[in-house]
Amino acid sequence: MADVKIFKVGHTAPTTPSAKSGGVKKSAKTYPRGILKKTRKATAVKVDGVRDPARAPPFRNATLRILTDKGIERRRKKIRHTVRAMPLSKVRETLKTAGLRISDKLPESNARAILEGGMEAGMIVVK
Repeated sequence: MADVKIFKVGHTAPTTPSAKSGGVKKSAKTYPRGILKKTRKATAVKVDGVRDPARAPPFRNATLRILTDKGIERRRKKIRHTVRAMPLSKVRETLKTAGLRISDKLPESNARAILEGGMEAGMIVVK
């Protein structure tokens, strides 16, 4: 049997709704940069680039970082591994740039212990 289509007289066929209908159309794909520029100028907030984006932001006077016992041990272990993997010349150079005057005759174990303690205290930063 042939396919037969029946149409009512004076009637239009309903249209199928599209997938996008009913939603609000976005005017911009990302946050408009013009707004960011205006607010930055109005509030006088200075945004600076950073050399190392993986590093933690600098601490402010009101910020205090308290680690748990497990966090302290993990941090200590990571510092110990970093110092032991460093060549002796870099250990001595790091201590000198940190402002610690050390002798060239200082034993290797003592130099590493000083660097490890300074890093653990947060007084020496190794990049």
